[in-house]
Amino acid sequence: MPNRQTSEFSGMALAVVFLCFCIGVIGRMVPEHFPNLVGPLFQEFGWVRSQIASIFSVCALATGLSGPVAGFLYDRMGPRKLYSIGLCFAGGGLIIAGNASGIWHFYLGLGVAVGFAAACCGNVVNSALVSRWYHAKLPLAIAIVFSSLGAGSFLGLSLSQILITNLGWRSTEIVMGFGILAIIPIILLLPWKKLNSGRPIPSSPNAVTPTVMTIQNMSLKQAMKTPSFWGFATVFFVTANGMYSIVIQSVTYLIEKGMTPVESSFNIGLTGLFIPVGMISCGYFLTRFNNIVVALGTYAFTMIGISFLWMFDGPSHYWAVIGFILFFGLTMGTRGPVVGSFAAKIFRGKNFGVIYGSITTGGGLGAASGSFISGWIYDISQSYEAVFSFSLICLVVGALPFLVIPTIRNQA
Repeated sequence: MPNRQTSEFSGMALAVVFLCFCIGVIGRMVPEHFPNLVGPLFQEFGWVRSQIASIFSVCALATGLSGPVAGFLYDRMGPRKLYSIGLCFAGGGLIIAGNASGIWHFYLGLGVAVGFAAACCGNVVNSALVSRWYHAKLPLAIAIVFSSLGAGSFLGLSLSQILITNLGWRSTEIVMGFGILAIIPIILLLPWKKLNSGRPIPSSPNAVTPTVMTIQNMSLKQAMKTPSFWGFATVFFVTANGMYSIVIQSVTYLIEKGMTPVESSFNIGLTGLFIPVGMISCGYFLTRFNNIVVALGTYAFTMIGISFLWMFDGPSHYWAVIGFILFFGLTMGTRGPVVGSFAAKIFRGKNFGVIYGSITTGGGLGAASGSFISGWIYDISQSYEAVFSFSLICLVVGALPFLVIPTIRNQA
């Protein structure tokens, strides 16, 4: 009797999803707590806002550039050692920051170390491990794991703020650092032989035809010669430019339109609560409907959300903020499971980690450049309209690879 499709979510496979979700939460909560440090660092060191923001830019760049390294290390040493290395860098980076006396300490600790840790405990490694256990339900499994972005952001911001209020920012960094280091023994004791064994790819008389590119054990060099590789990298890079050009400006925009700083931060923070809902729903839709339609639908919803924010013109237009929270929050990060599930089908094999890690470099570079470019656009134009226009253009361009590259389009 054939296995039911839902049987993929059972036993060890379900444990792998839970483990990767937890690792993803830790990997995101460390860099995402950074906004709570902006005020304390300004008060203690007197640095201008651009200097403080540059610490996060270094972290974003380190995460993006470390993607291929994390993928390579995963393929060579497996998740047990790589997760442990990532947690070691995360805890050490926080402890360095807690004892910092100059900005270069923050570049080293919260920038390079935490950025590398986020890559080791992030989507590249988690998707590579999950792809060993899921086939028909892979998009949904990846979406569940990637939804750790929202949980990690919420936990990092809320927990660190409570600790800062009671202990001060330096003690908070040190306490969080040692707390993360204490998780390493637990990771080392897990049954990795079973967790990393995976499930064999099912054979079926209705298997996909050779027109769908599924070369086993393709090398990174081979992958980089395919349009799919550069199409996915373009999706991540251009889409991240569009998303982070809005994220970095949204709080200030609401303040200038009449909201208090607390109200502005709270409302933008609400988008994070919808990230898990949007990602898991996107993963489910990928298993039920045409994948290209789902992918393009996420872009349409994001652009609607940005349009709502653009229409906000004061407290009497709060309905526009609600629209932004819903549409933008539901699609924040959804390109991750979309591209992850597509790439896992095309590049499945022993080198998938380094291939997907190289693809995600585009996202890190896009986040850094989008944040900078949006500020530059506003400085020269003194207009948020130009920023919104730039974001929408990026999202349109970011969606094009799903339509114009045949090997990606065939995955539908």
